[in-house]
Amino acid sequence: MKITKIDRCNVYTCISGLMPPFQLVVYFYNADGLLIDAGSANILKEASLILKNETIKMVALTHVHEDHTGMAHWLQKEKNIPIYIHKNSINEASQNSNIPLYRRVVWGNRRGFHAQPIPEVLQTEHYTFDVFDAPGHHPYHIVLHEKNMGWLFTGDLFVSIRQLVAFKDENITDTIVSLQKLLSLDFDIVFCGHSGVHKNGKEKMKKKLEYFMDIQSKVKALKEKGFSIEEIDTKLFPKKNLWTIVSGGEWSSRNIVKTVY
Repeated sequence: MKITKIDRCNVYTCISGLMPPFQLVVYFYNADGLLIDAGSANILKEASLILKNETIKMVALTHVHEDHTGMAHWLQKEKNIPIYIHKNSINEASQNSNIPLYRRVVWGNRRGFHAQPIPEVLQTEHYTFDVFDAPGHHPYHIVLHEKNMGWLFTGDLFVSIRQLVAFKDENITDTIVSLQKLLSLDFDIVFCGHSGVHKNGKEKMKKKLEYFMDIQSKVKALKEKGFSIEEIDTKLFPKKNLWTIVSGGEWSSRNIVKTVY
């Protein structure tokens, strides 16, 4: 696990997955004792060696997916600290996950843990984080904004400008609304769960919004001409992503097309 530092925020970078090509990068953050997301179960052996000696006073989870909650059970047992998540995900978080094989290979199953509803504001010694609902990648996704530092912790809402696949939980129309709302905030640096720290993050999020708006316009035009979802998907995304094949369609461009308009 690699650790870098931005002011009082530790940036943790890990490779999660049992073997190539079923490996992906996961980032999580310790901002002044507030751990933002909790990685995947498959990195626990490596990460626990470092985290057990880190000062962590509470955990905020952007959403319940196993690559963001995988170490929550261990953290709660090891540190005896509060763990916060969207109120509508508390029940799911309390149960062990039972995910498809390809996700177990990459992330691993998550053990259940006791979570509390995340408040509107989280306060550390030096920072104040405002919490905002930001559905899109998941119906109960939140982001954390530290306005004095110009930081926005976005979980999986951003990831990349040109998104080629969407997970089965995603709704791109909701993502567009969330991006529009968040772009009214004052921030510069985006902390992402899979692509790391982005300077000029607000400009990149603007470009992602423009990208989705362009797709939305194209989908609308093609639907008005009578094309089906499958036909539009083939026109706009002719090359099928490896993860679409591996996941049996759980990650696919079709999920973008069917939810963008």
